Amino acid sequence: MPVSCRDLSLERRGRLVLHEVNCAFSPGELTAVVGPNGAGKSSLLETLAGVLAPAAGRVELDGRDAAVIPAAERARLCAYLPQSESPAWSLDVADLVALGLLPWGRPADRAQRVSAALERVDALHLANRAVTRLSGGELRRVQLARLLVGRAPLLIADEPTAALDIRHQLQLMHTFRRQADAGKTVLLALHDLSLAARFCDRILLLHGGRPIARGAPQDVFTPALIGDVYGVSCEFRWRDGVAEFVPLDLL
Repeated sequence: MPVSCRDLSLERRGRLVLHEVNCAFSPGELTAVVGPNGAGKSSLLETLAGVLAPAAGRVELDGRDAAVIPAAERARLCAYLPQSESPAWSLDVADLVALGLLPWGRPADRAQRVSAALERVDALHLANRAVTRLSGGELRRVQLARLLVGRAPLLIADEPTAALDIRHQLQLMHTFRRQADAGKTVLLALHDLSLAARFCDRILLLHGGRPIARGAPQDVFTPALIGDVYGVSCEFRWRDGVAEFVPLDLL
């Protein structure tokens, strides 16, 4: 499902955090939204997901103004994982993941879908454990399973690799890559530029609430752009299509 924003601006606590953002995201593409702390990554993803209402401009889902799409329908179109969340009460892991199926009622294959989602994030063995007894990394994987359990054509995740070990970071990025290859539109906020370069089709680089560059990883991840935005000198070393980001020093 194509997603776009037109002249999108957002205010938080009286401060403009997104400034007339224009961008589009296509089915079959995995896009990383990157930038330093405070660049507007979370604000953009929350607005695209419908969590926040823009101060100006609009979000379009499949060419429709998202503001007029009923909440129940929008929940079936977009699955969203925030940057951080803590369980408000004790549920079994399987029941927490099943919450991701609520927009579709109670499908007959509920148990199979929950098991398949947990297996994708290497957490099937946690299915009967209380979420309050999970480590930070385990909880993040379970929350990711909740994101993946439904049929939404748009997946938005804010720093999904946070708290994950190296193995599970790679496993997760492979999973998102497969979701995009299956035709979904996938947007991730990432801090790890090497992961973004290796797995993503497109990079959106934000700074000060404005898009600075958008394109293929090789076009966006240049020493000049990274130096301007992050204030560091760096190298990108490409080996057999795998990028290694090497920060060198402060500028």
